[in-house]
Amino acid sequence: MARALSGDLRSRVLKASDAGMSARQAAARFGVGISSAIRWIARAKIGERMPRPQGRRRASSLDAHEAFIVGLIDERKDITLNEMVERLGDERSVRISRSALSAWLRGHGWTFKKKSAHALEQDRPDILKRRRAWFDGQLDLDPAKLVFIDETGLSTKMARLRGRAPRGERCRAGVPHGHWKTTTFTGALRLTGMTAPFVYDGAMNGNVFLAYVEQVLVPTLSEGDVVIMDNLPAHKAAGVREAIETTGSRLMFLPPYSPDFNPIENAFSKLKALMRAKAERTITALWNAVGSLVDLFTPAECQNYFKAAGYDPD
Repeated sequence: MARALSGDLRSRVLKASDAGMSARQAAARFGVGISSAIRWIARAKIGERMPRPQGRRRASSLDAHEAFIVGLIDERKDITLNEMVERLGDERSVRISRSALSAWLRGHGWTFKKKSAHALEQDRPDILKRRRAWFDGQLDLDPAKLVFIDETGLSTKMARLRGRAPRGERCRAGVPHGHWKTTTFTGALRLTGMTAPFVYDGAMNGNVFLAYVEQVLVPTLSEGDVVIMDNLPAHKAAGVREAIETTGSRLMFLPPYSPDFNPIENAFSKLKALMRAKAERTITALWNAVGSLVDLFTPAECQNYFKAAGYDPD
């Protein structure tokens, strides 16, 4: 709703009009919209020199049940309109249509949107305690020294999920289904960019991860770095911690079920979007594409990823 203009401005515009000034001239002089000046002057000619009462939202029968409705949503975020209408009728004897309930929800700031899902285990008391301890402890970490490690799968059947087609027609495009290859990409995210990229034709295991750490990651580390990764069994293979600590760095593991504490997850989302655009169909082309794309992660982007995960560099 547009902000109501003051009665003083209205009075000045009308006085100027009474003195012979046009609506356009009065609007320009007092800094109001031309349409407002014209409307005020027109109403003044029929005797309406004062503002009309501002309208107020009509009370709804649902207002008395707001706490109950909010409780339904808190109980189950994906509850449907039909289910809410049924619960209102059964438990509150309120008869309401889906459209009326939808309008009431919108009017009170509730919208239906895609869920931002998280691991259900995060709500367990023991996991919640460890997540809180991590969040409190990371305040002592220097973001410029943090190195986040993780893996993601890339394949030769990656493609954009949406395209354009005439209205009423399906958007058809060829995507490999019979024979396609998957590769594992491992990377290290710093405030300054994506480092230590590595691709492997197969699933990650302890031996491969140790080789990655020794041959790819360790040469990029310096004293004081803090390497952070999740609790994948391969990450805890014998020799991994020792290889990292020989550089003067230390190794930390994220709390269980906490990918939201790893900023590299957001970087991987961008990487996959870029790979879908490339739509490479051979392993060689896939690996070459990854090699060219890791350089596109700018320091500004990486800082945003860190902030989103709770590691504010400022």
